[in-house]
Amino acid sequence: MDNFFSSPRLFDDLDRRKINPCGTVQPSRRDMPHDFGPKQLKLKRGAIRVMTRGGLTALVWKDRWEVYMLTNMDLPPTEGNFCDNSNRPMKPHIVKRYNWHMGYIDNSDHMANSLSRHTFKWTTKLFFHFLDLTILNSWILLSSCGAKYTWDFRLLM
Repeated sequence: MDNFFSSPRLFDDLDRRKINPCGTVQPSRRDMPHDFGPKQLKLKRGAIRVMTRGGLTALVWKDRWEVYMLTNMDLPPTEGNFCDNSNRPMKPHIVKRYNWHMGYIDNSDHMANSLSRHTFKWTTKLFFHFLDLTILNSWILLSSCGAKYTWDFRLLM
């Protein structure tokens, strides 16, 4: 999940319902550890800082900037500074897993937004966004059934 939605309270509630989330989080969210802010931590590139509470893991990893994550799916990684031989930071397993699964969401957003229309009225924009998502989901369902249809734009003219 994206950092717009995630919070430690939500992750605790999902854990009680036997749902294991993983996602980025804003460090200023309520119930986040107070010493996890960007002003308190002075991390070098590739450094990892981990805090756990029960089954919930809060993680800060610095690449070019700090990446704040919450998860209850994986075991917490070890803390320290992890760089390869050429001094590039190595991604923790939690970050790799998050990037892999967020790729599906980003692809669908990109495909749906490629059809977007520019308008100033929010109701029209919302309508066309839902229409784009409906068309995209229909195409995904059709292609998953093994159909080999292609668009013929000459019919639209």
